[in-house]
Amino acid sequence: MKKLAIVFLAVLMAWPVAAQTPLKFMVSEDVSYDDNIYMTDSNTKDSFVSSTQVGANYAANVPGSGLELTAIGLVGYNAYTEDSSKNNFWNALADVALKNDQFELGDTFLYTSDPANSELTERAERMNNTGYISFKTSTEKMFGFGLFANDSYDRYFQSEFQSLNRNRVNLGAKLFYNVSPQTSFFAEYMYSDIAYDTAKVKNSTGNSVGLGVEGDLTATLNGTAKVTYDMRDYDHDMAGVNNYNDLFGYYVALEWQPTDRNTIRLSGKRSMEESFYGNNRYYADTLISLYGSQKIYDKWTASLTLGWENMDYAHEWNGTKRSDDLYTIRPALDYQFKDWLSAGVWYQFRTRQSNTNPFDYNRNQAGIYAKALF
Repeated sequence: MKKLAIVFLAVLMAWPVAAQTPLKFMVSEDVSYDDNIYMTDSNTKDSFVSSTQVGANYAANVPGSGLELTAIGLVGYNAYTEDSSKNNFWNALADVALKNDQFELGDTFLYTSDPANSELTERAERMNNTGYISFKTSTEKMFGFGLFANDSYDRYFQSEFQSLNRNRVNLGAKLFYNVSPQTSFFAEYMYSDIAYDTAKVKNSTGNSVGLGVEGDLTATLNGTAKVTYDMRDYDHDMAGVNNYNDLFGYYVALEWQPTDRNTIRLSGKRSMEESFYGNNRYYADTLISLYGSQKIYDKWTASLTLGWENMDYAHEWNGTKRSDDLYTIRPALDYQFKDWLSAGVWYQFRTRQSNTNPFDYNRNQAGIYAKALF
């Protein structure tokens, strides 16, 4: 499911990948106010929200193998003052990986009841499990190749959402031209298969090709940028829609760090996403996000995130071809008390502007947090 683990990955990205001691523990508390917890203009409800997270992170080299074993576990409880019996939920995240610079084998498990994606705003208890493996040859040589595969399964527990249950398999290969051990141009191909448990009319196979560059692009800029062309064939006929669709897209994940006191990250993508709106089996999703942070003195860090997303549906429903624009702005201020203790305040405004009125909403959130890593 698109952006399924973004909330939890934001926490994990702050953890050290390699630590002086193999095992680290984390505990955090975030108390916030949300003026539109259902993300709708027709049933606006506000609530105070308490989110408590506890986790552990393990990272250690496997003796005599050149491999590193990493394991991350996180469990949390989210409490609402508005209709707590409906809105309170548990979340859990677990990831185990065995990896080095050329190989990675792992599995990620997520359990949550947060809204599933930009199209679906109802809270739904669900889980996702993704197994993955990748390999690439050494970047010391001018040319190289890589192989990758992953299998992702989404399961919803409420009966009204079980038509969303599906399994997606991706298999792919890359050819590399290594300008240096740190920088590579590449061409890639990926085959995908999406199979629904019950909504068989949405079953499909896909082929995608891409051209891009990854690694250290300059002394202060690193990441990945690529352009893609996706083709998708649906297994079953559906009245009024085509069984073949294609889309030119892109993927960008770049970080620029001109000094050790400031960071700018640009991320974005354009791709096909699964849809259950009317007779649409997919929508074209275009996403751009810009994040910037600046250290103030030694303890304070100010940051700002700006985001835009467009969801463009292929077919009319009830006489309208739906298109949504979502805008996000999130300033934050963090204070580092100790290496192991931090706290901060944040605010987020999000709005969805749709040409189909029932999907419009405005949402304001503000909160304070504290996090300890030991």
